[in-house]
Amino acid sequence: MRESTDRVATALRGDDDKEHLVAHRILESTKSWQLWESEHSSLMRQVADNSALRTQAAALRHTALRLIEGKALFEYLRKSAVRGAERCQILQHFYPTRGYQYAVIAEHGGYLRKACSFICASHVGTGVVEDPAFFDPMHHYEELYGEYFALYCSTLFPCNGIESASERSLLPLLKHQLNEWRWMILNPRDSVPLLKRESDMRRPLGDTQRLPLLKVGSAERMRNQ
Repeated sequence: MRESTDRVATALRGDDDKEHLVAHRILESTKSWQLWESEHSSLMRQVADNSALRTQAAALRHTALRLIEGKALFEYLRKSAVRGAERCQILQHFYPTRGYQYAVIAEHGGYLRKACSFICASHVGTGVVEDPAFFDPMHHYEELYGEYFALYCSTLFPCNGIESASERSLLPLLKHQLNEWRWMILNPRDSVPLLKRESDMRRPLGDTQRLPLLKVGSAERMRNQ
């Protein structure tokens, strides 16, 4: 827990704007700090209750994966600039028994606490435990889960039947990729060859460049031309 509170203080003073904002919001009131501290302490206690370092590392990986998945909704709303009626529909889907105002406040507060805990868990994983899973694999899983979650949300209230069908057809593929990366993160010894293969496949060769991401509907129209 001491490593975590020190990491929050570092984030507050650091140059990373996203980390700074999360730390600032957590520390701006005694109530928000105490609530985060209580939740994070419970998470770290579950890790520390394991006696062996190997099982502690495994528990920390599980915790980090849950945090990635738990903060995905707010990150989707912010990154995709979801506003108005669409935002109401999305929040109603995930908070079916609550009103809009409650859902907004709860989701924002939950995101801040989970994002702060993920910063700390990542620090413990990389700087204290020195677990390789917390370097490239965890970062890739976070990006991939964000893509999967955004695609899932886009299928909830479709505006175009063709695009919706195309998007739904991609969900099983992304889900399969997520399950593969989850397995590799949780089974680092057995997954070394797979991780090396994935790393080699994604390494820039100097004669390639990253292409802009096309929306599914745009890709469909290009294929039909």
